[in-house]
Amino acid sequence: MKIGKIIAIAALIAGAATIANAADGATIFKRCVVCHGKSAEKVPPGGSIVSATLSAEEIKKSLRLYKTDKEHGGKMKANMQIQVKPLSEEDIDAVADYIFKNFHIAK
Repeated sequence: MKIGKIIAIAALIAGAATIANAADGATIFKRCVVCHGKSAEKVPPGGSIVSATLSAEEIKKSLRLYKTDKEHGGKMKANMQIQVKPLSEEDIDAVADYIFKNFHIAK
């Protein structure tokens, strides 16, 4: 096999792996539905804000605060901290953008 074909195949495999590992907001959001509703339309237990009324930037900021600030959040903040802990920055961006693009409700 020629070196050019080997490089091309390696590039395709690497690209496919990157796409497969890319953050998927819809998949991540499936974990949120129990408390926040199918369309992020519910006030979660112990909470006071409907996520669908927030901008993507507000959602991102809140999720990042759950990761870094143990005082951020309402009565169920410990649950949110557990849910957000494994999320990467890309995951946070993806789920926040997904919520905003698909479910946003104007205030």
